Amino acid sequence: MDPKISYFKTFIVASETKSFSKAAKKLGITQGTVSNHIFALEKFFDAQLFLRTPEGVELTPEGEILYQRAKKVLNLIDEAKLLMKTMHINPEGTIRVYASTTPGEHILPSLIKEYRDRYPNVNFEITITDSKKCFKALSEGLADIAAVGYLLDDSYEHVIIGKDRLVLIVPPNHPLAKKGYATIEDILKEDFIDREEGSGTRDVFLEALNKKGYSVMDLNIIMKLGSNSAVITAVSEGYGVSVISEIPAKKAEKAGLIKIVPIKDLEIERYLYLVKNKKTKNPSAVKSFWEFINNL
Repeated sequence: MDPKISYFKTFIVASETKSFSKAAKKLGITQGTVSNHIFALEKFFDAQLFLRTPEGVELTPEGEILYQRAKKVLNLIDEAKLLMKTMHINPEGTIRVYASTTPGEHILPSLIKEYRDRYPNVNFEITITDSKKCFKALSEGLADIAAVGYLLDDSYEHVIIGKDRLVLIVPPNHPLAKKGYATIEDILKEDFIDREEGSGTRDVFLEALNKKGYSVMDLNIIMKLGSNSAVITAVSEGYGVSVISEIPAKKAEKAGLIKIVPIKDLEIERYLYLVKNKKTKNPSAVKSFWEFINNL
C-alpha cells in the first residue's frame, strides 16, 4: 500500500528532531505510530532511512535523499492548499452558463452584475438556447450552471431565481385587445405562433392546456420561433397571437408593440431556476456564485 502524506510529515519531523520520541510528542502521536510510519516508508522505498544512535537517530544517505525531496513536495502541497484557499475567498476564471430565453435575457444579467461587483475576476460565458438543450449541456459537461423555466427532474441541485407568468399577447389593434380578455376557445380560433420544441415556455403552456382537456393539435400553429423577441416581432406585425413570458411581454407592451390579454380560464405560473452541474470545470468560482445566489 502506498504511504500516506502523514507518513512523510512524520519522517521529516523525526529527521529534524533526530528522535522518534520527540517527533511523537511534537506530532501528538505515540512513539509506536512514528515507528510504524517510518517502517512503512522504508518498506515502500526498499531502503533504510535512519541509523539508530545512543542519542537518537541519524539519516542514512538514502534518508537524506528522501528528506530533501519530501520537504519540497510537502512545501508545494502547503502552497497549493494556500492558493486554493485564496481562490475560495477571491474566485477567478470562467463560469459556463446555458440559459433559456426568459431567465437568460431578463433575470441573469442583473444577478451576474451584482455578483461581479463583488468578485470582478470571475467571468461568465453565456449561451442562450432552449431549456431542453440547457439540460443536455449539463449532462454532457458543457455547462456548469443552467438557467431554465422548468425542472427536468428533482435530481438536480437547484435554486429559484424568479417567478413568472405566461400571458397571451396579440397585436395592438386585435379584436381580443379591444374585448379585454380571452378564453382558451378564443385562442384556438386564432393563428398561433409557437415556440420551438424544447422551449420551457412551450412545455409549460402545453401542460396547462392538457390539464384543461386540450392538446397541441387543437392549436392552429402557423410558425415556430426560437425566442421571445422573435415571437413578439411576429405578433406585432400581425401574423398571429402567442403565449409567452410576462416579463418580456410587459416591456413589449410598454413599447406599444403588442397587447397583453388576460386568459379568463387559464392561469399559468411557473418558477425560474438555476440548476447546477454536479461536476463543474471551475468548482471554486461556481461554488462562490451558487452561495451568492442562495444568500440573496
